Amino acid sequence: MHTVILAGGPTLVRAAVTQVVERSGVLTVVGQAAEGAQLRDLLKADAGPDVILLHRAIRLQGISEFSELVSAASAVARTLVFGALDAQEADVCLRAGATGVLAPDITAAQLTGAMETVLRGGLVVVLQTAPAVTVNARRIVSSRAVPLLSRREREILTLLASGHEGSAVADVLSLSPLTVKTHIANMLTKLGVRHRGQLITFAYENGIVVPGVTPVDPFVDQLAGAS
Repeated sequence: MHTVILAGGPTLVRAAVTQVVERSGVLTVVGQAAEGAQLRDLLKADAGPDVILLHRAIRLQGISEFSELVSAASAVARTLVFGALDAQEADVCLRAGATGVLAPDITAAQLTGAMETVLRGGLVVVLQTAPAVTVNARRIVSSRAVPLLSRREREILTLLASGHEGSAVADVLSLSPLTVKTHIANMLTKLGVRHRGQLITFAYENGIVVPGVTPVDPFVDQLAGAS
């Protein structure tokens, strides 16, 4: 059974989400926090949760403090931000370390599915009906840049977007960590972006990875067998 902490949002919303989580059969709520200070206290506990569901409406002082809380939560467990209103907020959360960003109008099935996805090592972005996050309401790189990436670069990018760190990517593809870093640097140059978060955004925006569709573990097995 995977453990979940719920933080922020109205009391009735947390109660409803608790019911959704408990009915999944694979997740259980082990703590709740109405405000940031309470969540920080929970994060200091010896037994950390597997997932933190952090509501955007948690009582705090502005977006900068919220991003700091996302970073603190992400250092302890995979963190899903619930209630993001637009792509700009989603981008702030992802840069702070969140492994998922969810719109306020998602269904119960989408919520539990998102938790299960991040537990498997994936990343989930659901903004209204959009399949992926955009920056400043536009694509950061045109889809015409996709053919610029080699097959190996796409493999590496898919693994990164599925939640794998550089060392894990190297192990799966039987490459050295330095080779993986070189491929990542080449992708940054080809696409004209500055960091890995933008690479991952590009992967989701252009269908290289599709939330809830692209299988993580079978894909990894396939790559490992092909290396």
